[in-house]
Amino acid sequence: MNASDKGSTLIPLWGKRSLHRLPFIVLTDLFRSRHLLRLLIKRDLNARYRRAYLGYTWAVLEPLLLAVVYTFIFTILVGSSDPLYPVKIIIGIIGWTMFARSLTTSTKSLSSSINLFQFARVPKTVFATSGTLTNAVLAVISLTCLIPFYFIHDLPITANLLMLPVWLLLLSFTGWGIGLLLAPLACKIPDILNLINFLVRAGFFLSPVMWTYDMFNSRFGDGWHAIVAHLNPTVVPITGMRDVVLGESSAIPGYGYAMCLTIALLGYVFGAMVFERKAHRAVVNV
Repeated sequence: MNASDKGSTLIPLWGKRSLHRLPFIVLTDLFRSRHLLRLLIKRDLNARYRRAYLGYTWAVLEPLLLAVVYTFIFTILVGSSDPLYPVKIIIGIIGWTMFARSLTTSTKSLSSSINLFQFARVPKTVFATSGTLTNAVLAVISLTCLIPFYFIHDLPITANLLMLPVWLLLLSFTGWGIGLLLAPLACKIPDILNLINFLVRAGFFLSPVMWTYDMFNSRFGDGWHAIVAHLNPTVVPITGMRDVVLGESSAIPGYGYAMCLTIALLGYVFGAMVFERKAHRAVVNV
């Protein structure tokens, strides 16, 4: 074999690699495939709104319309007279939608792209990540619907607003990591996707979308209920988003932040390990 033949030898993408290095390898592979990621995100965005007359306006209208419905229902049931409640609902919807879509798209990334893997020699994490990043773009666009409320309610504009994309990124990262963990299993057992869809619907009510952190504290206090509630990885980020937009402080305990970050990091670390070790075999054996 001459030098040119050696240079053209294909390096297996899915060979056995050191387990503890897999989380770093995933990030490296994604960086090398950033141009493909950009194309896939552009394709997904165009496909989602290609036939809609209002186009990307729906990314802004959807949380607004849902906020109107939920505010009306919640006001009737609870009798809340908080003038900022619609804003809190919008933030909850945007944050929860970001997490839920990241989780579902990354979980079904293998099962929905099996045919592509037969022809494309690219890291499989690209397909799981492109859907997550597409939803992140839509979430950022959706945040523009908050602009009118800054004039209506004279909300504070401070440097704390820089934390808004950080909280969104944390929600996206957590959903993506858990999705990577579940994707190989979902490829073999389709019922996993049905279970995830159910958990997403149930999780909407268990997450601070229609209720707030202060409502929870006034009802349950700081006992074991609070610890259990913080196992939900959306509680702290959504509350953090509300705090920076409204200029409030919900007094989230230190262990709440610690649990949120731990779940996000462990979800990614174990998700990357499982995905890199099992994804290729799961797709081949389908």
